[in-house]
Amino acid sequence: MTKQRVLIIDDMASVRKFVKSGLEKNHTSMEIDEASNGKEAQSKLETESFDLIICDWEMPALKGIELLQWVRNHPTLGSTPFIMLTARNDKESVLQAIKEGANAYIVKPFSIELLIQKMSAVDAKFDRRRFERYAVDGEIIMHFSNSVSHGRLLDLSMGGILGLFDRNKSLPNILENVLIDIKTENNLKANGIDGFVIRVQAAQAFIDTDEIKIGVKFLEQLPEEKNKELKQLITAISRLQAM
Repeated sequence: MTKQRVLIIDDMASVRKFVKSGLEKNHTSMEIDEASNGKEAQSKLETESFDLIICDWEMPALKGIELLQWVRNHPTLGSTPFIMLTARNDKESVLQAIKEGANAYIVKPFSIELLIQKMSAVDAKFDRRRFERYAVDGEIIMHFSNSVSHGRLLDLSMGGILGLFDRNKSLPNILENVLIDIKTENNLKANGIDGFVIRVQAAQAFIDTDEIKIGVKFLEQLPEEKNKELKQLITAISRLQAM
């Protein structure tokens, strides 16, 4: 699987860390690089190739809007997708960024989910629903409200999971917290992944259907060891399906 390369530019290390960890959690095929200011970003962009630039507006040495102007006027980088991050939420700043060629504009503070949505809108290659979800056969054990339900695994991503369950068994409610154990038909495993239910629907369009589809979104800030375990599982699945 080809890795998409993203350059994050922000003078605050905490913002770079937040974006980097969030994107790596949700996109196993993404490679993230960082720059702490516009001048450092220019050096990287001149010598390396990137599929997307995510840049803060207010920075020392070279502001984000100035870097955007430089990118758009560059002979080879001019079409690189560019997302502007900023605390500016006034209409004039938004219009200026769009006029200078920003593909998207995000006001701080923001969520990783919003950033991913913007990235998908900017370029379909970043749509994890298309490129990061894997149809997988296996088993799911869902722990919730002092109950346990066993289901069949349908598909999986770093963002969540979809499974098929017996409607006559105990099932969680929408937005209920759940703990997920996963075991694929190849005996790949990940256990104790925290999430919450975002989808409950009939598997078939019949009133007497016996099966229910349940979608679970994993928490954005999983413990490091659980995030690593899930990422290893997804990576193993992607390699198997690429063979």
